[in-house]
Amino acid sequence: MKKTILVTGANGMLATNIVEELAEAGYDVIGTVRKGRRYKGEASDRVVIEEADFKDEASMAPIVARCNVVFHVAAMTSQSEKDYEVFRKVNVESTRMLLDLAVANSVETFVYVSTANTIGYGGAEGVPMKYPFSESFYALSKKEAEDLVMTYSDRLKVVVVNPTFMIGKYGSAKGSNRVISMVKKNPVLFCPSGAKNVIDVSEAARGMILAMERGKSGSQYLICGKNCSYKEMFSRLASRYGVRRIYIPVPDWLLKIAGHCGDFLAKFGISSEVSTVNMDMLMTRNVYHTDKASKELGFNPAEI
Repeated sequence: MKKTILVTGANGMLATNIVEELAEAGYDVIGTVRKGRRYKGEASDRVVIEEADFKDEASMAPIVARCNVVFHVAAMTSQSEKDYEVFRKVNVESTRMLLDLAVANSVETFVYVSTANTIGYGGAEGVPMKYPFSESFYALSKKEAEDLVMTYSDRLKVVVVNPTFMIGKYGSAKGSNRVISMVKKNPVLFCPSGAKNVIDVSEAARGMILAMERGKSGSQYLICGKNCSYKEMFSRLASRYGVRRIYIPVPDWLLKIAGHCGDFLAKFGISSEVSTVNMDMLMTRNVYHTDKASKELGFNPAEI
């Protein structure tokens, strides 16, 4: 039977790629965007875009009723919000509402898009999250939502996907694609001591669709790419775009000073992404090693 799949937050980088990959694979897709937001993907007779706030039950209920699968991608991702309850209301309670709607409408599968930062770096699925991400309200709210999703596994198929750092198509210069803008524009690049696992967003979307199709209910899958130091990530992107760059290491002590300055300013209501926790993230080897998605889903992504 032909499936109709709901993708929340369809104007975001990842969700737009998921919508396109689903349509190309032959699925009918309903993507939701908030009022005034625009879908940036390619037009397709398989894709319908609806204006609906994913946090509003009244607007989401009739859409969920038309679908066999829910891909919940939309979330609050701010790194500067200081009130956990704001995150919880958006990232946890809205997920609960969508799960309840899915059960009430006999939806077959619910795919929850989380983040790799709910899993301890240097490990694989099942490793408890570690500092500094355990101090991130965003990551904590996603972990709480993950745990909630798993409690519904007796009522419908639920799968949690945990992507690492994504860059690529439809990303904005203010989002994760900032690294691409930096490489393109700056002849000198400053490199923190940490590392990231980096994946092209189109590959991440493909892996998540495999999780929908082949994943086991109640399972969690890291969707990983290449483990890179910051210098390696920058140099790979520089090579992709045909530019030569100078790489200068940033000492940890300088990042620590910047973080303390950000914390001090926050006490006076001056909010920014510069904080002790966020600077510690730049010093962390935030890498992942797993073959679960490869073994169970057949997912082997191309490198950036």
